Parts: sequence; structure tokens; C-alpha cells
Amino acid sequence: MNRLKTILVGVDFSDSSRRALEQAVRLAQWNQARLRIIHALDPDVMDFVGEEMPPALDELRLQHREQCIARLAEWAEQAGVTDGHSREVMYGAPLDVLLQESRSRGADLLVLGATGESALTHGTGTLATKCLRKAATKVMLVHASQTRPFRRVLACVDFSETSRTAVTQAIHVAAQEEAELYLLHVFRAEWKLWNSQIQFPALADFNKSQQAILENNLRQFTGVPTGVKVIYAVTQAKTHGAGIAEYAHQIKADLVVLGSKGRTNLNYVLLGSTVDRLLKEIPCSVLLVRPPVAI
Repeated sequence: MNRLKTILVGVDFSDSSRRALEQAVRLAQWNQARLRIIHALDPDVMDFVGEEMPPALDELRLQHREQCIARLAEWAEQAGVTDGHSREVMYGAPLDVLLQESRSRGADLLVLGATGESALTHGTGTLATKCLRKAATKVMLVHASQTRPFRRVLACVDFSETSRTAVTQAIHVAAQEEAELYLLHVFRAEWKLWNSQIQFPALADFNKSQQAILENNLRQFTGVPTGVKVIYAVTQAKTHGAGIAEYAHQIKADLVVLGSKGRTNLNYVLLGSTVDRLLKEIPCSVLLVRPPVAI
């Protein structure tokens, strides 16, 4: 990612949050960015634990916090966190803590495990999905299987300005990781519906020519600098989410880069569904970028 100054990583001591911490450390080293590590102690969980012994609740909270502080320090050391970075155990609902910290610290990137502890699942959606919808900054969800640097980076392009930003981020990550870079556009061949009852041979040629046009548009739109190796792909699918998931699985992508809002004004519910599908069907991480800020 380009021009990162502050990276916030949430740790809930799940396997995926360990991988998130490891990736955040590498990102901070690349960008010489400040790294802030947060573990949130949900008061609702502690209140539930202490309901039957209220006199001991404060002591339990203190002991729990001290254990988390020690464990967070151990994880930071194992991940290679150097001096100058900060870590803190805070009381509060994890979602509220992470959103508030990302705003108050002016975080350029929020890094989380793709799947966390069950205690961090509230209402509809996981903590990670809710952060995707509500955080005002870029969000990276790291899969629990991501034990190595990113080797195949896939950016999804729908010809919106947000997807152009996604391409820029993908180019930067691929350059730092010396990874293969793929740029994908998924389209729905609405004209194939005409072919439901009657065979039209001309549609095969039309589909081929349309795909060639879209690939040319993809090359021109992304404007990848000369010298950057990239593989362009245009694929047809019933839904954009299905097309992204299928192609990411095909190339064994390590990181999929998406824009949060595209030409179709994709709402966060649909975005969350696409990301959830990727995380469930493919052992890859996801980076979500926001629309460029108007100046």
C-alpha cells in the first residue's frame, strides 16, 4: 500500500489475528509506518462471567486485563514488533474500540483477522464484516492460512474511480512483495439470456468480440506503468461475487483487492456478501479500499 503512516491492528488471540499481526508488522516495516496493536476487552463478556459473584468482578477484570497485557506483549515479540510501536489492552466493545481508535489515530489501514473468536460476533455479521462496512479507512482481513508473504495479488476492476485506487494499491503491494499481479474485470453477459430457448451461433462471435473490447478497456483504464508485469483477465459470471471467487480460486490468489463502492453503487450488504464468500471458499486475504477523497 502507498503512503501508509499509521497502521492499526486488532488482536483477539485467534489464529487469524496472529496472521494479521504478522502481516501488519511487515507492512509497517515496508512503509516505515507507526504500528498500534489493540486488544479490546468486551465489558459485556466480563459482566456475564461475573454475574454470580459480583464482589469478585473487579478483581476478575484486573486479572484478565493483566493476562491479556502479558499475552499481547508475547505475541508482539514473536511477530517481530520493534521499539517505537505501541500496544494497549482497552475496555470496550471491540467494534467501538477499533472504529474510535482508527478515527482518533488517523489510521491509514486497519488490519484484522478474517475470522475471530466467537465472542466477537455480535448481531448480524462478524466483527470483521462490520469493520468493512463502518471503518472510514482501508481495511485488510487476513486469512488464518496466510503464513507467508503475498505471492499472487488480484485487483478487481469495475471501471470506477474506487477500483482505480484498488489497482494502485495492488501494484504497490505486488512490487513490495515481488508478487504476481492480476487485474480482473467480471461482466454479466445479459445477451446470453436470449439464448435460453433458441440457439444463435452469432452470439458466440459477439461474446468473443465483447470480451476483447473489455480487455482492451481494462488495459487502458488501469494505466499500469511500463515495466510492471501484469496479467489482465476478463471473465463472464452470473454475479460479480461468483466471478471474483472463481477466478481467485483458479489463480490461487493470496490477496484480493476490492473497492468499497463502484459504478453500480454497490452497497455494503452486497460487499459483505462478496467478501464473506471469498473468505469461506478461498484461503485468501482481502484488502478493501475506500473511494478517493475529493480535494
